[in-house]
Amino acid sequence: MTTHQAVKDLRRALRSGKPVRIIRDIDGADRLDAYVVGLGRKWVLLHTISAGFHLDGHSVVRLRDVEHATHSGRKAVRVAHRALRLRGERPWTPPGIDLDTTTGLIDTLTKAFPLVSVHIEEIDPDVCHIGRAHGVTRKKNLRLQEISPGAAWGNACSKYRTTDITRFDVGDGYIDALHAVGGNPPDL
Repeated sequence: MTTHQAVKDLRRALRSGKPVRIIRDIDGADRLDAYVVGLGRKWVLLHTISAGFHLDGHSVVRLRDVEHATHSGRKAVRVAHRALRLRGERPWTPPGIDLDTTTGLIDTLTKAFPLVSVHIEEIDPDVCHIGRAHGVTRKKNLRLQEISPGAAWGNACSKYRTTDITRFDVGDGYIDALHAVGGNPPDL
């Protein structure tokens, strides 16, 4: 459960433009080193820093799962910030992303990026589902036309309960490579 302090830390990171380490209250979930580039009522938008100290796509995590967002005492995060600045890499915010509602988030991510990675970490923290979102049903299920790790498109949509989704990723090197090789999905 998000603490009042975690929200304050996220706001401070957003204002300062300095990276933080995001630790979430989900067993097995990745810790994320990132810049906070957007904060809404339900979701926080991050520009993620790769292990090689490069900016690598955006992650959106549920605000309620954030346990800590801190940069104090994190030498690696400070080094990453300096390295990115020296390389000329700057965090940016994709325009128009709705961070207040899950349905709005899915809709705006789909308009801004060709593919989205969906994580359901409370059920399985080691798996993500990548594809093209085809909206949310009346029963609050995300319809996702998935692309395989071999860049082959499925001919039907999988459904994932929006209440189970803990994180989305967009625009990273892996997702972009899948789109480059697999192209746009076939019409359903």
